[in-house]
Amino acid sequence: MAEEIREVLNLLNEKLAGLFPYRLEMVTPGELKLLEKNARYMRAEQFQSLVENITKDGNLSSLPLCYREKDGKLRVLSGNHRVQAGRQAGVEQVLVMVVGDEKDADERLAIQLSHNAIAGQDDLVILKNLWESIQNVQAKLYAGLDSETIKSLEGIQFAAIAEQRLNYKMANFVFLPEELENLDQLLKEIAVVFAADVVYLASLNIYDAFFELIVQIKKHCQIKNSAAAFLKLMELAMIGLEKLKKEEALQDVESPHQEACHGLA
Repeated sequence: MAEEIREVLNLLNEKLAGLFPYRLEMVTPGELKLLEKNARYMRAEQFQSLVENITKDGNLSSLPLCYREKDGKLRVLSGNHRVQAGRQAGVEQVLVMVVGDEKDADERLAIQLSHNAIAGQDDLVILKNLWESIQNVQAKLYAGLDSETIKSLEGIQFAAIAEQRLNYKMANFVFLPEELENLDQLLKEIAVVFAADVVYLASLNIYDAFFELIVQIKKHCQIKNSAAAFLKLMELAMIGLEKLKKEEALQDVESPHQEACHGLA
């Protein structure tokens, strides 16, 4: 049976040549050589969930990526935990992708790191919604969210937004620690609560005006860094706020006197 599968895979690889950069091979998990150094780690709870899922499925749900070394053996570049979990689950044969052309040591390391580093991030709103929509306990266990992730989701509350998709632009600013302290104080002075990982959402139609204002401040004050220009903008806002406070205080002082004068008239 295994030999028949290999023959089919050889035919498939011939058809995919030039279209797919890897070869498909069926191997025994124990034959695969694991990475000696692997920056990606998995907590024991997550690994155990992976083992249980593979046991339930009967095989790996995603293919490890391997490279054939000079001794003819396959080295796993991406999927070490999956291979280890497959061994522990007692899987006899697994399908793997094998890099088709020869790679030097730098290229192999680059592939290894890229497969670990280039990964998407979960939208917490959607993740929470999807998790809570699963009713079956076994299905929730299969989803593989560890207790730490589940706990963090339970504490999240999101305000409803009518539109499914928001048309937005993102502006990122990087501050030095002492600058961040000054920014924190400035924001508190104008009654804006500021904390780590806070996202401020503003109307998109003011973005261009805000961007132009930053450009003008950089030009007028001879500032090259946008974050520094943003701090300067906050300082100018503070000056304007203090002026406004003084004007309001002056009006409060003058108002009773004016009312008294009108009464005498």
